[in-house]
Amino acid sequence: MVGRAFRLARVVAAELTQGERDPWLIGILAASVLFCVHHLGWGLPNGNLSWASDALGPLSVLNIAKRSFGTWNSGWFWYKYPLGYPLLLLVVYAPYLAVLVVTGQLRHPAATYPYGFAHPESALYTLALLGRCVNVTMIVATVALTYGIARRLLGATAARLAAWFAATAYPLIYYAHTTNQDAAYLFWLTAALWTAIVASERPQGWPYVLLGITAAMAMATKEQGFGLLLALPLIIAVSRQRAQPVALSPARRWWAAVWNAGTRAGLVAALVTVVIATNALINPHGVVNRISDLTGHPIPGLSSRITPLKFALFKGIAKEWWYIRQLVDVMDSTFGLPLLLVGAAGLAYVGWARRRAALCLLLPAGSYYYMSLRTHDVLTLRYTLPLVPIVAVGAGALCAAGLRRRRAAAGVVVAALCLLALARAVELNVLLRNDSRYRAERWMAGHAAPGSSVEFYQKPVRVPRWEHLQAREIPLAERSIEAVGERRPDFIVISSAGRAGITRFWNPDWHKGGLLLERPEARAFLTALEGEQLSYRRVAEFSQQPHLLRLRITSLCPTISIYQRLPSS
Repeated sequence: MVGRAFRLARVVAAELTQGERDPWLIGILAASVLFCVHHLGWGLPNGNLSWASDALGPLSVLNIAKRSFGTWNSGWFWYKYPLGYPLLLLVVYAPYLAVLVVTGQLRHPAATYPYGFAHPESALYTLALLGRCVNVTMIVATVALTYGIARRLLGATAARLAAWFAATAYPLIYYAHTTNQDAAYLFWLTAALWTAIVASERPQGWPYVLLGITAAMAMATKEQGFGLLLALPLIIAVSRQRAQPVALSPARRWWAAVWNAGTRAGLVAALVTVVIATNALINPHGVVNRISDLTGHPIPGLSSRITPLKFALFKGIAKEWWYIRQLVDVMDSTFGLPLLLVGAAGLAYVGWARRRAALCLLLPAGSYYYMSLRTHDVLTLRYTLPLVPIVAVGAGALCAAGLRRRRAAAGVVVAALCLLALARAVELNVLLRNDSRYRAERWMAGHAAPGSSVEFYQKPVRVPRWEHLQAREIPLAERSIEAVGERRPDFIVISSAGRAGITRFWNPDWHKGGLLLERPEARAFLTALEGEQLSYRRVAEFSQQPHLLRLRITSLCPTISIYQRLPSS
């Protein structure tokens, strides 16, 4: 089995470069690795937490595994996502956990500190880094797959440029520094797109099996990817239909293109992968419950807010325009306006001049936008990640077309775009290294006596770490002027990230009253605090100002404000 996996890896590597060793690709992948591993320990060590919103901490992974595997057919499911990514992390953690068990550093795992570890801080730090290494690998592999897609459709020059634009896109670099699902989600969808393009060129073989595996893993990581995956069988069917013998009737040609040995192998591979990645063998009832929850069917004994998702064929001109504006905004943040314009123009050029490339790029992008993105009322940047390789390929296509004309102006523009992309990637690394929370921690270490009481009102990922301080996250119900006056903490810390969560809470039913509801007592307290109308004064504030990046990821560059209680109060 291992030997077959290595042989398949060699075949895939050869297919990515179409049998030619490209030193440019090696250099781009090396640069991608450097971007991703620079300051990989951002915000660590931090126990089971990190500074990345929605990141999976090591204990969270172990808890998910325990809940999913601990009892036969318990019906338990992870309410946020499928199990594909946490189970992948568990596989990577397993050798290190085995070493800890053998050496006696992990005994009698428990839900409370020190969780069964002899040295919990170092163990959790190592596990967090192992998880981030998984995301680094997947992001670098996504860059390689972007190259492979462009190389197969548009040639070597377009492939090199597309890979560079993907490698320097700041969201990809950011998610490599986290244990968020998004890196894996992006990788599996990009891999599925590439394997579908390869499969469209041959009647059967390993691409179909690999397509089944990657598509199933994408769905087992985030179901949102179904919009892109829907287009892949059509890409294969259209391409294979054209390759059928002319003597066959149109109906038989389509049937031969749709149902063949490759299709059957891919479906079997997908089914086996889904069963394993969702733990359906041990907990099939959990899989059923998750599907029921996603489709809005109530589950006895489960109380969860209704997910704000809604699909409609057409939502009105105003709403559709609102979606497009949001999409342009987040893609502008991802690439910067110059490169986004080039990427959009490149996709238009592909649609006009390259029919096969248009089918393989525009159809999945359009399907993903229409079927997946439009179900959300608010399009966040991470939802649009699957479009990043496609836009990068579009930019590479137009730049390569300009370079083929051998005009100096085209060379200058392409060089400027590449340098701008490099500068944006470097700035992201600088922002991570100089995070404002580091400076806030240093200030607190120099000004707050050990054991000082600190209050904060946002998720721990939004604020500094609290070494040697008595820090407490205050529940929403206790955020009021009177309650703070009774507790009299020494310091209050506010972050600009997730600021709405200080005074608001998720509406259990977003159909009635919107996504968030506000608590008036918390709003009055926050207004009084920031207006320095309480017995607290702002004594320090730490912020960062990006020069090239317009950030749409709230975990980056928060402004940290520190309020100290007046000595006389």
